[in-house]
Amino acid sequence: MNKIIEKGVFFLLVSAFFMMLSGDIHAALFYTPSQYNAIYNEKVALELELQSVRKQLSNELANLESENRKLEHEIDVLNKKIEVLRKQMAEDKELADKRIKELEERTDILKKSGSIREKELIEENRKLQRRYEAELKELQAKLKSERESNLREIEKLRNDYDKEISDLKAMIANLNNELSSLKKLTKLQKRELERMEAQASELEKQLAEEIKKGEIRLKRLHDKLIINIDDRISFDSGSAKLKKEILPALKKIRDILSRYPENRIVIEGHTDNVPIHTAQFRDNWQLSTERALSVLNYVLKNKRLDEKRFSAAGYGEFSPIVSNKTAENRALNRRVDIVVIPRIGKGD
Repeated sequence: MNKIIEKGVFFLLVSAFFMMLSGDIHAALFYTPSQYNAIYNEKVALELELQSVRKQLSNELANLESENRKLEHEIDVLNKKIEVLRKQMAEDKELADKRIKELEERTDILKKSGSIREKELIEENRKLQRRYEAELKELQAKLKSERESNLREIEKLRNDYDKEISDLKAMIANLNNELSSLKKLTKLQKRELERMEAQASELEKQLAEEIKKGEIRLKRLHDKLIINIDDRISFDSGSAKLKKEILPALKKIRDILSRYPENRIVIEGHTDNVPIHTAQFRDNWQLSTERALSVLNYVLKNKRLDEKRFSAAGYGEFSPIVSNKTAENRALNRRVDIVVIPRIGKGD
C-alpha cells in the first residue's frame, strides 16, 4: 500500500511539474493521496463489476445459444412432419379425386339408365316425406294443446291450493281464537262444557253404528257440538223429504237432546256447488233451507223439547267443510248439521 501511495505522489508531482511548464496549471487538478486512493479503489471495483457482468452475459449467451439449438432441432422435426403431412394430403386428395370421379361416372350412368322403379321409389319417398310432415304438424299441434291444457290445470291447482291454504289459515286463526276464549272460561262455563262433553259421549254411544258407517259424524268444538248427518241416508238427490233410513237415528238424537233442555239448537242445511233449478227448488239456498226445516220438524215431534230454543238456517253452497273439486268432497259438503250450543254464563 505504501508503495502505491508513493507512486501516486510521484505521478502527481510529475504531472504538476509538466503542467507548470505548460502554463496551464489549475488548482482543481491537484489530488491528495487519499483522493487518489479513493479514485483508484473505485476504478478497481468497476473493473471487477465489469468482469462479473461480462461473465454473466457470457453465461446468458451460452444459454441462449443452447435454447436456439433446441428450437432449430424442433423446427427441423416439425418441418419433417409437415412434409409427411403434405405427402399424405396429396395422396388423400388423389384418392378423393379418383373416388369423386368414379361417383360422378356412376351418377351419370344411373341418370342415363334410370328405371321406372327408381322413379317410383323417389315418388314414394316424397309421399312418405309429405305424410311425415303432416303427422309432425299434427303432433306439434296436439302437444301444444296438451301443454296449454296442462298449464291451465296447473294454474287451477295452484288457485285451489292457495284457497285451501287460505282456508287452513282461517281455521287456524279460528282455533287460536277458540283456544284463547277457552282459557278465559269461568267455573260455570267449564261445568256447562263438561255437560256438553257428557252429551257428546252419550250421542257417540247411541249412534255408534251410524258413526261407524260414516253416515253421522260428531265434531267437538270448545263451545259447541256439531252432529253432521250425511245426505246419502237423509235425502234423495234434489229432494228435501227425509228418507226412512235416517228416522231411527234422528229419533235417538232428539231423545238425547230432550235430556239437556238448557241447550240452544241450530239446524243448518248445506249443499255442494252444483247449481239446482227445478219446479220445486229455484236454487241451492231454498234446497238447503227446506232440508234444515225437514229435520227441525221431525226433531220437534218430541214435545219435551222447547221450540223457543230451536232455529233453522240454509247456507246453500257457501259454507263447505272441504273444497268441491272432487265428487267425494262434494258428497261431504251435502249435509245437515245439528249444532248444539250449551248455555255458557258469564259469571262464576
